[in-house]
Amino acid sequence: MGSSVVTSIAIPTYAALREHLGLPRREIRVLETVQQIAAVDEDVLDILGVDVIPVFANPPAGYRPVFVDEGGRGDSFKDEFGATLRRPRGGFYYDWQECPLSEPSTEALTKMPWPDPADPVRYRGLRKQVEQLRARTDRALLGMAPCGHDLFNQILRVRGMENGLMDVVAEPDFVEAFFDRLMETICTAQTLFLKEVDDLIDVHFAADDLAGQNGPLISPSLYRRMIKPRQARIMATIKSHTKAPVFYHSCGAVGEFLDDLVEIGVDILNPVQVSAKGMDTAQLKKRYGRRLSFWGGGCDTQHVLTRGTPAEVRQEVCRRIRDLAPGGGFVFNPVHNIQPRVPPQNIVAMFAAAREYGRYR
Repeated sequence: MGSSVVTSIAIPTYAALREHLGLPRREIRVLETVQQIAAVDEDVLDILGVDVIPVFANPPAGYRPVFVDEGGRGDSFKDEFGATLRRPRGGFYYDWQECPLSEPSTEALTKMPWPDPADPVRYRGLRKQVEQLRARTDRALLGMAPCGHDLFNQILRVRGMENGLMDVVAEPDFVEAFFDRLMETICTAQTLFLKEVDDLIDVHFAADDLAGQNGPLISPSLYRRMIKPRQARIMATIKSHTKAPVFYHSCGAVGEFLDDLVEIGVDILNPVQVSAKGMDTAQLKKRYGRRLSFWGGGCDTQHVLTRGTPAEVRQEVCRRIRDLAPGGGFVFNPVHNIQPRVPPQNIVAMFAAAREYGRYR
């Protein structure tokens, strides 16, 4: 919990958990703005037995999110690509609302704001920071390079979900030009980040959501033509600079893509969304257990952790450990971030069950 931007806990839930654990109140640090998730403090990591912590690059010199109070509409800010994200009053997350690419043209792409992966401020002092972190903890370090990780998701953010999905089919030349520029940005950021910390980290992060609850968001054939070759280039860049295994995040029913992901060099699958179609943990372990490690799937956050009793949470944890742990290759983690309104009693029950049942005899 807290090891990455897809394995943490919502800020209000974290505040309730600290109170439930009898820990003193303190200002909660934001791990990631869009999802409003918390940076987990060491006292909580110790109590719950958490083994992994994140390593991030520094913020860039030329960009800081400026939050604008929009009154009854909530508040908003612009990301590094120039998109406006808005959190409605009383809402839990920021959503992409106003997209910087109004049309799928080369001219619009040229004018769009773009993050600078080579900004030296991102990496200044990074190695020393991580060396100090390495010296004071025996927890595993998970590296997260700057400038994003997603190809497919990012076209949906800069064009909007509907336009982006249409463009992949109707405007392939534009989309591939966008993907190529983004791929080069990601590869540069990965290279510069790993040159600083490659021998200090234990696991390295990559991501691109390819599926929804009931199946792929993009056809496998389109994925293999437009996205997979560029993902392969990104994976090759990462693996040329570190021996750390690659952690790959994609929500949803990703079963149709797993052979492709293994082929391009993915070592670890996250979040193993057990409530999505075709994501049966016993079958996933049987089919991919020799080729993939599973980081997630430890408890269904969509239903059980949110709505179940502590006894039902324990039962769920035992089931997932039984499915995923034999022979190794399983890092216990609930599915994705722990969401708002999850009872703290359920979180404690989940980690207690993992400690009790998640040991090799």
